[in-house]
Amino acid sequence: MKPVYLLLAIAGSIVPWFWLLQDPTALLSPTLFLQRAFANNIAAALTSDLLISAIAFFCFTWIELKRLGTSRLWLLIYVGLTFGVGLSCALPFFLYRREQILAQNLCRQQIA
Repeated sequence: MKPVYLLLAIAGSIVPWFWLLQDPTALLSPTLFLQRAFANNIAAALTSDLLISAIAFFCFTWIELKRLGTSRLWLLIYVGLTFGVGLSCALPFFLYRREQILAQNLCRQQIA
């Protein structure tokens, strides 16, 4: 699954920015950005869905990083990716890293 997650992380970093760059003025003004994000019922529904999904992702990541024995400072990277690029990049990147960590832990267990 690692290659799939990596491909999705790459696509998730390109596709949202393709659309965002169609309206660069909104990127320069947080007020205008939020106004456009909630411009109509459809946009408000998608924006709300995304915000709730991001909060759930952050909660899951916080718990999963502890379970994996990984520094929780990684959460800052995932939060930065979420708000800087998009959840469509942060989530698959987290899953990619999670697979790496699980594989490393499995190798350590087999060696020991």
